[in-house]
Amino acid sequence: MKKLLYVALLAVGVIIMIAPPVAAQEEKPFTLHGEVRFRGEYDSNTQDFDDHSDDGALFWPYRVRIAAEGKFTKNVSAWIEFQNASVAGGDIVGFNPTHTGSDFAGVSGNGAELYQGNMTLDQLWSKNFSLRIGRQEIVAGNELLLGDLDFYSGLSHDGGVGTWHIKKVNLMVWYTRPFEGSVTGFADNFLPPDQIGFGSSPSTRHFWCGYATWTWNKDQTFDVYLMDLINRGTGGDMQTFGARYAHDTNRGFFWDVEIAKQAGTTASDFISGTKVDANGQAIEGWFGYALKSGKNTHRFYGRLEQASGDKTSSGGKNEGFQPLFGDFHNRLGRGDWFQMADTTTGLAGGISGGIQGLSAGYNGFYQDRHEFGVAIWKYTLEEDNGAASDKLGSATDIWYGFNYSRNVTFSASLSQLSPDDALTALTGGTDDKVTRLYGQARLRF
Repeated sequence: MKKLLYVALLAVGVIIMIAPPVAAQEEKPFTLHGEVRFRGEYDSNTQDFDDHSDDGALFWPYRVRIAAEGKFTKNVSAWIEFQNASVAGGDIVGFNPTHTGSDFAGVSGNGAELYQGNMTLDQLWSKNFSLRIGRQEIVAGNELLLGDLDFYSGLSHDGGVGTWHIKKVNLMVWYTRPFEGSVTGFADNFLPPDQIGFGSSPSTRHFWCGYATWTWNKDQTFDVYLMDLINRGTGGDMQTFGARYAHDTNRGFFWDVEIAKQAGTTASDFISGTKVDANGQAIEGWFGYALKSGKNTHRFYGRLEQASGDKTSSGGKNEGFQPLFGDFHNRLGRGDWFQMADTTTGLAGGISGGIQGLSAGYNGFYQDRHEFGVAIWKYTLEEDNGAASDKLGSATDIWYGFNYSRNVTFSASLSQLSPDDALTALTGGTDDKVTRLYGQARLRF
C-alpha cells in the first residue's frame, strides 16, 4: 500500500509541475496518460506436480503507471513515464524484469522507476524521418523478438530509434544498450572522471537492428529484419535475421507466419576461451478463418510455435534459439508454462532442448464488449538430448474478457497443464495437473 501511495503522490506532483504551462498557453502542451492494473492469481503444482504437497499460492500482482506526453513545437515532443510494479502485501524478487531487456534481472519493486523517458524529433533532415532518443518501448511485428511485455511489468530500451515512412514502407533502425557494464555503479553518474571506476572485464552489450515493414495490400504486411547483439562479456556477436508475412481480417482467412534464424557467435576464443557459433531458429505460424455475424466475430485457428534446442553433441555450436526482447505471454498458451528458448521452462527444475507447441482454438468477440476463448495445446521437446521422452505435456486454456467501458476492462483465465514423461521423470513420476487461474482489472487513460 505504501508503494501505491507513493505512485499516487508522484502523479499529483507531475500534474502540479505541468499545470503552469497549461494555464499559460492556449494550446495544452501536455497530455496525461496512465494505467492501473490489479490481478489476483492462483498457481498450483508448479514445483513438483503433486497435489499432496503444499506448493500453491494466491497473490496479487499490480502495475501502476503515470506518463506525461509533451508537445512543445510542431515537430518536437517528449514522453516521461514512471511506474511501480510489484505484489500487494510484499515483494517477490525476480517477479519484475528490469528495463535492461534480455537480462531480465529481478527487482523487488521497492519504489517507482523511470520506465520511459524520451524525446522525439519529427521531420529531422527529411519530412519522412523521425528520431526518438532515450528510454523507450520498441515493439515490432507479432512481438516474437521485440515486445513490451505488457501482461507483466513491461520492457523498455535505452538508446535511439530512427524511423523512415516512405509510402507503403516503414523502416526502423536503432542502437540500444541492453546492459552497461563499463562502470562500477549508478553512483558514477555523480563523479568526475578521475574518480570513476571502470570494470576490468566489461560486460557491456550493444543491440543494433534494421526492421522494415511493407504494407503491400489491405490488412497484409511483410516484414524483414536484421538484428545484431554484441556481448562484450562473452565476446559473442550474434545476428538474428528473418521475415514475417501476416494478414489480419474479421472475414475469411487470416494468418501470421514468421521465421527467425541466428548466426554469428555467442562466445569468442579471446574472451571465453572457446568459440561458440550461434545456429538457433524459431518458427511461428497462425492460420485460421474468421466469421462475421452482425457485431459478433468468430475466429477458428491453429498455431505452431517452435524454437530449436541445442544438441548435447553440437560441440562448438549452439543450436538452441536465443530469445531477444520478445513478449512471451500467451506465446505458448495463456499459462506461460513454456517460452521460445533452448531452456524453455523452469517447471520441475527446468529442461533444455527447445520446444514445439501445437494448438487449436476458438476466439469469439460479442457485441464489442465480450470475448470468450478456448484453446488446447500439445508440447514436445525439439531435441530430447537423451531425456526420458520428448513429450512435455498438454494444456487447456479458457478465458473471458469484458469491456466495461472504453478505458476499463476485466479478464479471467484458467489454464491447466498435464505434464508428460519428459517433465515427470524429473520429479519421480508424479503427474498431477498444474493450474494457473487469474482475474484482472485494468484501467487505462
